[in-house]
Amino acid sequence: MPWHPQAPPKKLPIDLAVVDTADGRWLVAIETITETGGTANLLLGIILEQSIDNERIRMRKLSMIVNAHEAHEPDRGPNLLARIRTWIEATQGDGFLDLTQRSS
Repeated sequence: MPWHPQAPPKKLPIDLAVVDTADGRWLVAIETITETGGTANLLLGIILEQSIDNERIRMRKLSMIVNAHEAHEPDRGPNLLARIRTWIEATQGDGFLDLTQRSS
């Protein structure tokens, strides 16, 4: 199987998940995964896509740093998606989200 440099080395539970927001539905597509801080954290390049109509799609880019264990744990997926949802609703355009600090 050929190696594609753009393809993530491993699929994460949140890849291709759908997030419902106050502004509609968004598809979360992981474009890149890079290990940072040794192997403790992952820097994710995420494309957020929202269908406007049959011919147009709105796209936003989100760079997100997350604990590697948390990113691979299926049980943590809903929490990560909730944090992405909050970011989508609170911001416009592209941006960065640091999830390495635990929320209480």
